[in-house]
Formats: sequence, structure tokens, C-alpha cells
Amino acid sequence: MDKNHRKRIEYIWLDGNEDMPHLRSKTRFVEVKDPNMANHGIPSWNFDGGSTGQGNLQDSDRKLICVRTYPDPFVDDGILALCEVTYHTGGKHPSNTRSLLSSLNCMDSWGIGVGFEQEVTFVNPADFKPLGFLLSPSVQGEYYCGVGAMRTVGRFIMDEFEKACSKAGIIIDGINAEVMPGQWEWQTSPYEPLKAADDLWMCRYIIERIGESKPLIISYDPKPHIEFNGAGCHTNISTRKMRDKFDEEDQRQLMEILEKDHEEHIKVCGVGLERRMTGDCETSDYKKFTWGVGDRGASVRIPLQVSMEGWGYIEDRRPCANIDPYLVLSSLISSIKKSNLL
Repeated sequence: MDKNHRKRIEYIWLDGNEDMPHLRSKTRFVEVKDPNMANHGIPSWNFDGGSTGQGNLQDSDRKLICVRTYPDPFVDDGILALCEVTYHTGGKHPSNTRSLLSSLNCMDSWGIGVGFEQEVTFVNPADFKPLGFLLSPSVQGEYYCGVGAMRTVGRFIMDEFEKACSKAGIIIDGINAEVMPGQWEWQTSPYEPLKAADDLWMCRYIIERIGESKPLIISYDPKPHIEFNGAGCHTNISTRKMRDKFDEEDQRQLMEILEKDHEEHIKVCGVGLERRMTGDCETSDYKKFTWGVGDRGASVRIPLQVSMEGWGYIEDRRPCANIDPYLVLSSLISSIKKSNLL
């Protein structure tokens, strides 16, 4: 076989872990007749679902179906293949939450745009404490968007992450150090829901890979330290109509719907949210729904600029850092469907 026609494919999927799906991956070298092959050119592959919480010893064979590809930033001319998990009969596996989001009809015609604000905390594997606590922090406000060795921990990791995302063709809109030292955030560029969620998972894969070589733990714990801000994944969402007109009446109608569905939304906002969403440290109390213009202590924030201009988006501040974006978006979009904003 001509080595020039072989591609290194990294098959990536979500396992059956119930708290937060873990990323899994394995490598395959595939003969490629068309070097510019699309998703359909990547063959399906099987794996041991009994070792990933997606099967058992007697029924372990599961199939990986490629649904989106990215250039591999770690290997020249390699491909990252994001996959869905199915049975060999073709049915979707229960852990395949992506299929729930993709089953929502007419998303393209609604013009839904989504951007995530993913926070992560760098944790020292020696003592499992946030890496930033090597600075012996006292007042957390010193570290937000901090500069300098005594105010910032881990910038070199985010610099490497930024470059790797660029090589993978993923557009990152912003990066900043967060309130707790050793905690960082990146903002994804807004896209239609499936691509936005796929890109977020691939960003998580990339930063996990970078963490392997440091070594350090990339933590999505909603509350890494009791006295400091927790870690969220604020979800910004809009429809085509909202980007054209989203006045006070529209805002009030949508917020009333979200309030009625609050208990359902909270179910997918991340395990451990009760430790983060206490009403303190820039959070709302998870037991009740609140909203406001420019209010970072609310469940859902209407940005001040949106209120002033009468068009734009909402920021759902409830999702924790460890969310499954497929589930969060499925829940949010199901509520937005009840409004007149589609």
C-alpha cells in the first residue's frame, strides 16, 4: 500500500459516563484514494463498548460513525474524526446525545446561532488542588484578566491551545484569565447548534491533549474551591428573528417561557450545579429562575447593549463547565420553539 495515500485518523467519541461524558479516542491508518475526502470518506469502526460504559462483556461491539472532521493539530496531515456511537444494527446508542440535537427539525430555517463561554480550571495532579493556589490567593478580584507571574497561572497552556485550535480550523473568539487563579475561559465563535456543540467538544479534546504533556488536570468541576468563583459554560443563543428584533415585549415573553421550563433546564446544566449556583460568586440560586438586563447574578442575562439596541441574543448563565452541550441546546431550543421568535 502506498504510504502517501494513508491518512492518520483519530476517531473521537463520547463515552457512557453519566456525570459528564468522557472523551475517548483511538488511531487508525486508512488508505485514502481522495486526499480531500469528506466525512463520508472515513470508514466506520468498531470499539469495545463494555470498557466505555456503552455495553457489557456479552454485548460489547459498538460502531463509530464519523459526523465531522478537523485537521489534526498534533500530527501533520492527520485528521480528527468526531464520531457518533451506534449499534451495529444502525440504531443510535442511548449515550449518543448528539442525535437528540440533530433530530430537532428546521433548525437551519430558524437561523439559530450559539456561542459558548467555556471555563476550565488547571489542577495540580500532585495534590489535586487548583494550580493557581500556588500563589496563595486571598482576594479573587486580583486575578481576573490578570497579567504577570503573581496574578496569572497557565497562560502558556492557553497560548498552545489557541494555536492548536487554529490549526484544527476552529475559530476562537476570545480567551481570558478568570476570577479564580489558574482558571481560564475561551469563547467559541457563534455557529448553528450542531457545529457549535461539535466545536466545543473538539476544543475540550484539544486542551485535554495539551494537558497530557504538562502534566496537569483539566478540570470541569463546577466549584473547584468553596471560597472562589465556580466554573461555568455560559451559553449565548439567538434566532434570526432575535437578531432582527428583540424588544422588551419579546424578552418578557421568552423569559416567561424559560421560567416555566426552568426545572427541566436545570436537569441538564451539569452535575454538582448546586455547589456552584448558590446565589453567590456571580451566580443565581439554582432553585429559582431570575433574569435581568446586564445582571450577572441572574439565571439569564439580557446584555445591556441588546436591551439598548432592541436586537441580539440572551446569555444563559446556568450551565456549568461540565455540561453536555448537546443536551443543553436540545433543552433550550425546545423552549424557544414555544415563543414567537422563530
